Amino acid sequence: MRTAPVYFLVLIAFLASCQAPNLQERRVQVDPDTGQVQPHPSIPVEENQPPSPGPTEPEETIKLGVEEARFVQLVNEHRQKVGCAPLKLNPTLMRVARNHSNDMARRDFFSHTNPEGESPFDRMKKEGLRYSRAAENIAFGQRDAREVLQSWLSSPGHKRNIENCGLKEHGIGHHPVTNHWTHVFATLR
Repeated sequence: MRTAPVYFLVLIAFLASCQAPNLQERRVQVDPDTGQVQPHPSIPVEENQPPSPGPTEPEETIKLGVEEARFVQLVNEHRQKVGCAPLKLNPTLMRVARNHSNDMARRDFFSHTNPEGESPFDRMKKEGLRYSRAAENIAFGQRDAREVLQSWLSSPGHKRNIENCGLKEHGIGHHPVTNHWTHVFATLR
C-alpha cells in the first residue's frame, strides 16, 4: 500500500515541474508500477500500399494555425540538419491530422487508435490516400511548436519518424484548447 502515496507524490512533482496553469491540460502517461513517466510509443511505418489518386494541392493553399506554421518550419529545419529533404504539406494529410487531434480533444482520449479501433493507416485509407510508407506521432499537453518538437525528438520512435528521409509529405494538426497534437507522414504513390 506504500506505492500509492509514492506514485501520487511522483505524479504531483512531475505536474508541478511542468508549470502548467491548468493541471487538467497537462495529463501524462505514468507507469502505475514504477511511477515513471512513459514516452508514448510511435506507430511503425506501414509500407506497400496501392497507388494514390491524383496530385496534391500546392502548399500555399493550406491554411495553418500559428503553432502549426511554426512547427512546419521547425521540423523542416531539423530534417535539413540531419540530411533529409523538407516535408511537403499535403492537404489530405492535414485533414487527417487535424481530425484526429480534434477527435481526441472532443472525446477526451489520447491514442493512435480511436475508440472505434481505427488506426492512423485506417484514417489515411478512409481519405483515399495510397502510400508506400506512412507514420504518425501524437502528443498531448505541449503548449507550442518548439515544445512538441523537442518532446518528439527526445523519444526514439517519434524521432525516427521525423528523421526518416523516406517520408516525403506530412500534415500537422494542433487543437489549441487542449493541446492535442497529431503529425502524420506519408510517401504517396
